[in-house]
Amino acid sequence: MIRLEFVVKGIPVSANNKDWAPWQERVRQAARAAIKEEDEIYGECRGILVYFYFGSTTLDVDNIIKPISDALSGIAYYDDRSVGEWIARKTDLDQTELVDPPAVLVERLADRVAARQPFVYVCVVDEAPNHVELPK
Repeated sequence: MIRLEFVVKGIPVSANNKDWAPWQERVRQAARAAIKEEDEIYGECRGILVYFYFGSTTLDVDNIIKPISDALSGIAYYDDRSVGEWIARKTDLDQTELVDPPAVLVERLADRVAARQPFVYVCVVDEAPNHVELPK
């Protein structure tokens, strides 16, 4: 079940960049804006999806996770140690077309997708996505 989903416009900051603060504040603002008053957000978190849509980048997908994870602590979950699974992906907007995008993208970002302007889609879920069990 989706607990929280939102979009942050722009290019994420890498974990290798020492100045995370402005990016983390943008993530926090986007998350808080997406929270409905009646939603109970705190608690354990089973999984987080982070999809970075870009035009051109040298960022490694694994390096965009940590700043986002830290920014969501105290907003989407008590502490990022409770996150059981991360799924991260980057997609070049110049080489792909969004098919069946989540409603939050359709509602808020049709113009950004059409203009090929970078953004990050974040989805916090109560249940980790299906995965393959390794044989014992």
